[in-house]
Amino acid sequence: MESFDVTSLYTNVSNKCALEAVRGILNEHHTSVNMYGLSVLQVVGLVNECLQCNVFRWTGEYHKQIRGLAMGQRLAPVLAVAFMSKVEAPVLDRMPTIYCRYIDDCFIVCPTQHEMDTCFELLNRQSAHIRFTREKPKEN
Repeated sequence: MESFDVTSLYTNVSNKCALEAVRGILNEHHTSVNMYGLSVLQVVGLVNECLQCNVFRWTGEYHKQIRGLAMGQRLAPVLAVAFMSKVEAPVLDRMPTIYCRYIDDCFIVCPTQHEMDTCFELLNRQSAHIRFTREKPKEN
């Protein structure tokens, strides 16, 4: 049993990768999601337009986010979750005993330490910018 955490998730998810993840999810589930008459391409185009406004305010000054999802952007958590679903897919294919994730924190139970190590390595190979750290539970 271990927990894995993504280091600086939002700033390490590129807009391109986020859009690819959304496109993939919509292509897979478009028949079960209300698209309000829009095509997958149109929805992805609208999300892309929203991503062009990548400005954030820090210490009273406005800054343009150069890399990653803009902090505080309302779409950022949804896009991060979509991206993480793509990252975690190879681990889910291995069917760990338990796998739970909330945004960038994962809780995993595997039958062996070797399988746990394999899952950790798989997660860290999914993106050049995404890095997971791990924490084993302590006694007490």
